[in-house]
Amino acid sequence: MIKLYHYIHCPFCIRVRMAFGFLETKWESRPTHYHDEKTPLDLTGVKMLPIVQFEDGSAMNESLDIIKKIDHKDALKNKLLENPELKKEVEDLLDEFAGPVHNLCMPYWVWTKEFNQESREYFQSKKEKKRGPFHLLVQRRNEFFSELPPLFEKLQSRLEPFYRDKEMTILDIMVASHLWGLYVHPDFQFPIKIHEYLKRVQEECQFDYHEDLWKTP
Repeated sequence: MIKLYHYIHCPFCIRVRMAFGFLETKWESRPTHYHDEKTPLDLTGVKMLPIVQFEDGSAMNESLDIIKKIDHKDALKNKLLENPELKKEVEDLLDEFAGPVHNLCMPYWVWTKEFNQESREYFQSKKEKKRGPFHLLVQRRNEFFSELPPLFEKLQSRLEPFYRDKEMTILDIMVASHLWGLYVHPDFQFPIKIHEYLKRVQEECQFDYHEDLWKTP
């Protein structure tokens, strides 16, 4: 059976889990502690997750490459990413979301069951070097909240009801995987249209963000 080494909170890891659900692929979950450098280095030579290890023992990372490899019939329309303009449009939107989403969510992710004391300290030390102390990010939450409405409006204008399509595609996995994290924030509520979109994607992927986030790995 395929093994997936992943961080439970990680959007790129969530991409692969969503694809497994959509494609009804059987897989074995291997949640990995954030401070564990040995496991990914042994498998692929770099500390980067997700990593999929196939039944023949070979392993690969890079979420979109993994999904393309397992999606033998291109059910998720991975070829859409061969359109440079469309790919750039999605990646630019995700880049815009990344700042406020991560600033809002990282101080809360770190207290979920995914993290033990050692991995929490490792994660917080790494992320605070770029973003500043987590307790100050929490104090700035209204500033980060204010960055989100125009991005949600931009996203909503592209839903047909999926991302520029009547059917779910790889683009929806890319978008939704980077938005799930906001559900963990106690002071945030999605606009209803975006929440409904995420629920549609959730149903297609048989994916439960909340269950995975709070259960003990």
